[in-house]
Amino acid sequence: MMQRDAQHNRYGFAILGICLVFGATLSVLLGQDISWDKQNYHIYNAWAFLHDRHDRDIIPASMQTYFNPLPDLPYFLLASGPLNAWPRVLAAVQGLWFGALVYLVICIGKRLAWLQHRRFGVADIIAALIGASGTMAVSQAGSTSNEVQLAVFVLLGLYVLMPLLADDTPPRPLSRALMAGLCCGLAVGFKPTAMVYVPAMGLALLVAMGMTRKLAWQATTLYAIGSGIAFLVAYGAWGWHLYRTTGNPVFPLFNQVFHSPLTMAMDGTDPRFRPRNLEQWLFYPFFWIKKQEGLVTEVIFADRRYALAMLAAGALLAARVLRKTSALTRDRGTTMLLTFTGMGYVLWLGLFSILRYAISIEALTGLLMLCAIRAWWPRPWADMPRLAQLGMLLLLVLFLRTTTYPDWWRGAYTSHVLETDLPRLEPDSLVILAGAPNGFLAPQFPDAEQLQFVGITWLTQRSKGYRLWELTQQRLQQHQGPTYLVRRNDADAKDALNTVREILPASRITDCKPIQTNMAMMRTQEDVAMGLSLCRLERG
Repeated sequence: MMQRDAQHNRYGFAILGICLVFGATLSVLLGQDISWDKQNYHIYNAWAFLHDRHDRDIIPASMQTYFNPLPDLPYFLLASGPLNAWPRVLAAVQGLWFGALVYLVICIGKRLAWLQHRRFGVADIIAALIGASGTMAVSQAGSTSNEVQLAVFVLLGLYVLMPLLADDTPPRPLSRALMAGLCCGLAVGFKPTAMVYVPAMGLALLVAMGMTRKLAWQATTLYAIGSGIAFLVAYGAWGWHLYRTTGNPVFPLFNQVFHSPLTMAMDGTDPRFRPRNLEQWLFYPFFWIKKQEGLVTEVIFADRRYALAMLAAGALLAARVLRKTSALTRDRGTTMLLTFTGMGYVLWLGLFSILRYAISIEALTGLLMLCAIRAWWPRPWADMPRLAQLGMLLLLVLFLRTTTYPDWWRGAYTSHVLETDLPRLEPDSLVILAGAPNGFLAPQFPDAEQLQFVGITWLTQRSKGYRLWELTQQRLQQHQGPTYLVRRNDADAKDALNTVREILPASRITDCKPIQTNMAMMRTQEDVAMGLSLCRLERG
């Protein structure tokens, strides 16, 4: 027995190693992350937190200036420190999270097979790979968006909870529920885009364990407590900081509830990607089969996994109704998987409908399909392994051939992670960042700690008549030292320049010089020079 356990452990470590190497390699091959969000706030927020910039600067990263900086600290510390001259190594380190996600989905598949009282096999591995190879997870590998990291925490919580569904309850089940809650609560505390998964998993646990069992309610309660504790650990200090400085612990989100005097009442979420009509509300995943953009992502993509997973969920529900006596349709593992993905999808659809926030659901789509096949297989599952392997393999090939992976703006590697050609400015200079995404430039200025940065964005305009507009006006009009302006060649920057002229009507823009940076979304050095420039702002 001990020899067998040791062999299983060796296999487990080998699979983990393969997954981590694959994740690191994929991240390197995708190229350096130069995405809009990274340029806007992932770099600036970490730097601002470490240098206590919140009283010195005014929204250099627009509304995202107020997002929790904790999840961005590891990348920034490595990128600006020991791995700055090793961009491929940093990309590989970032890719380890995707490798961990792949391994975790395989482990969930293994635990699901155990709950179904059958051997874990090749079909289960392929099912896990179907989900892990989805558009959002793969395209976000190595990204600074932190969506893959959040999915790892959420799915780790699911994995920790699954033994509670066994016929023989494991030792210390309530401790396990508490631990799972801590995993999910950390995800929400780091980034609120994971908030839909906490109630979805709590409901899934309660339903799968049995709503009439006392232990189910105890475990769900401990799970909720763990989620709350971890959320406070990850977000409490930052939320308190926002409350003290803005009057809204999630500023500027949900300001229609908290009514911070800094800006207008708004929820702050992006409504562009929500369904437009009843047909989309009911069958949204089927609209993602063909290539499209602007529906649930900003960039072109196509993915059939979600549509087939919705069909699989419908097949499982039909099996529950039509095959009431079949144990295959009522195992607790399938119940938890179905409830979690279903409720998570409904909450995600209503609150966000932004597909990169759905990686925790996407990663489980293959396992959901395998459960549906198993529920409707007319003979004992032991008679089906080879056919199941072939069927899942054909599905995997189909998905890989028909999937269009989105391009979240990856760039070529240069000699350093962060390369920006910026001059040394006079101490206490004011730098106006006109438009977005410009926040990443602030830390790149020599002696940036001695400068002041003010962002002029849509949030500035939306705050007219509120305290944020007044603070911006005062800073620009009362500053006595040199003033500089960073501008871009896009419509957003033109609107920002109009705002600058509105606040400083007699000012003149002079002595503009192009900014060379490896973080620009343009692909050539010529385009970079045309896209960003640093100018002196002469006051009238």
